[in-house]
Amino acid sequence: MVLLHDRAAPAVAGFIALVLGFTTADLTGVRWLGGLVLVLISSAGAILMFQRAGLPRTLGATGIVLLAFVLSHPLGSVLGSYGSLFTFSTLAGFLIYLITPRRESA
Repeated sequence: MVLLHDRAAPAVAGFIALVLGFTTADLTGVRWLGGLVLVLISSAGAILMFQRAGLPRTLGATGIVLLAFVLSHPLGSVLGSYGSLFTFSTLAGFLIYLITPRRESA
């Protein structure tokens, strides 16, 4: 049974990695723990992407998550911490979805 559409899984993993990573760091006050959550969930998303799309697109998806992480920090003062988080997490998930290829029907 498929719980999540093949193409959406890496995108959802990227979104969740950013959101849960930040939220963990924010709620616990332990930044490294949030970073660990971000890395673990992102790694799962990278594995899913690699299985579906190979190395070049996996590196692209990883770059998108890293860019979203970096850009969300300075814009937090403009959009608010969670506003910036959700803006960039959503954008990252959407871009990862776009670069994830559709599976061919068997």
